[in-house]
Amino acid sequence: MQKIINAGRKEIAENIVCKYLRNKNYIIVEKNFECKKEIIDLIAYDEQTKELVFISLKLCFLPNQLNRKETIEKQEILKNIAKYYNYEYGLYDIPVRFDMIRLFLNNSVYKLKHIKRVFC
Repeated sequence: MQKIINAGRKEIAENIVCKYLRNKNYIIVEKNFECKKEIIDLIAYDEQTKELVFISLKLCFLPNQLNRKETIEKQEILKNIAKYYNYEYGLYDIPVRFDMIRLFLNNSVYKLKHIKRVFC
């Protein structure tokens, strides 16, 4: 039962974030791209900066901070997925960036925080 509830919340969160990104002139390229059992939540193209953006979506129910170890591990995973994605689709000449979007949900009220260039 808990997995169904969380899956529903994740889908709602993705829809909220995709709508936000489209309003900011992003084109959603992929959702939940999987590489070697790791998943990147969203891949989008930022029309303003002409960058391919790999986005990690963090769904939060309480304002919390990621710990340093979790952040470093996530960076390596995202970098590897980006390398694989670019290799798979031959996207060698498009600049890449890594963003994190934190969505704080409380019933039907939400707050979104978009952190660009989480790491280089």
